[in-house]
Amino acid sequence: MDYSQDKIVLKAESLKIHYHTQKGYVRAVDGIDLVLKKGETIGIVGESGCGKSTFGQGILKLLPAKTKYEGKLSVGKIDIIPLNEKEMKKVRGKVVGMIFQDPMTSLNPIIKVEKLFYETLREHEPGISFDAARERAARILEKVGIEPERMREYPFQFSGGMRQRVMIALALVLNPDIVIADEPTTSLDVIVQAQILELLDELRRSYDTSVILITHDLGVVAQMADKIAVMYAGQMVEQNVKNKIYYEPKHPYTKLLLKSIPNTNPEDLQLNFIPGSPPSLLNVPERCRFASRCPFRMDICEKEPPVFGIDGGQVKCWLYR
Repeated sequence: MDYSQDKIVLKAESLKIHYHTQKGYVRAVDGIDLVLKKGETIGIVGESGCGKSTFGQGILKLLPAKTKYEGKLSVGKIDIIPLNEKEMKKVRGKVVGMIFQDPMTSLNPIIKVEKLFYETLREHEPGISFDAARERAARILEKVGIEPERMREYPFQFSGGMRQRVMIALALVLNPDIVIADEPTTSLDVIVQAQILELLDELRRSYDTSVILITHDLGVVAQMADKIAVMYAGQMVEQNVKNKIYYEPKHPYTKLLLKSIPNTNPEDLQLNFIPGSPPSLLNVPERCRFASRCPFRMDICEKEPPVFGIDGGQVKCWLYR
């Protein structure tokens, strides 16, 4: 696809993604709006179970067969929701790449790295030869800091950080318009984390790729994101540019989330936390979903708040009515 500068590459409008279970539908993503522009990085943050990974995998329709989609979800001019599995295969990898949480379970341990690249390229370029695929793989592996000779090895022969570099290379080898990075630094030590994030950001600029960075680590999005979207209980409760979120947060959940980050001041050893638990996404209350944990709760919070535009961003809270 050919996008002009600032062109929208992904747009979600009132998007709902509900899992089918024997007890009913789990409202994992429940009415979110998001816009991603060319070359932009959006960080999606929130507690475990808030719907971050469901949103990311939902873009590629990698969820169970009975998952219900509502609203609108478009990548460029492609309307994703009506597409069947055969049509989605043309989108995965070529239009939207994915870096999964755990490369050890995402990379087939009994297939050599060179064949992983060959299968990825052949899916979208059926006529490509094995030698041509190896040549393409060698170029992208060099860019992520892996010697091309190591293509003949198996994933289990690589360290955790090197496996993640292979995953990044696989996600970028087809030069997609969007890369979804789902917890790309989970289980890596802090030094390797920094290297992976620096590499990912460098490649994003080099390929002019848009990135959706899904994480619970606010330090990670501070390093990479242009904008941040905060998710809670299946909804996006606040969106704005990075500095506004960090220095002028609006939603009570965002404020408490930032306060819960351990600080390095030896005179302040207090560990802050958010009391209570998120609501069950099987039986979501028809009110503000953060109300039971919110220190600013009011009577009006018994009604679900709309999204208010404020300070160049959006916030889903009655405090700004």
